[in-house]
Amino acid sequence: MNRSGMTRGERESRSRIKPYIDHKEMVRGTLSVRARTCGNPNCKCTRGEKHVSLFLVRSKDGKVEQLYIPRDKEETVRRWVNNWHEVKSNLEEISSSYWERLKRKE
Repeated sequence: MNRSGMTRGERESRSRIKPYIDHKEMVRGTLSVRARTCGNPNCKCTRGEKHVSLFLVRSKDGKVEQLYIPRDKEETVRRWVNNWHEVKSNLEEISSSYWERLKRKE
């Protein structure tokens, strides 16, 4: 440990989060691909070629929210979700290191 009271691993985990918080967009949620039929009897989906759509799903205040993602926004939203998961993973590392410190009664 150094003067900050953090181990090298803790400092590295915090450093990995900083660029996301400072410069990257992020959104919490899960991407869900849905294939559906539209109901038009003459449409290709009635022959098995279903319409595919992407939704962003999250829970908030005990309720599930779903948001349709237009095709032209799919790549952007995928990147935002990946950024969120990267930050969450690093936060878990930091939390685990503090958990271990408490177990050791430091």
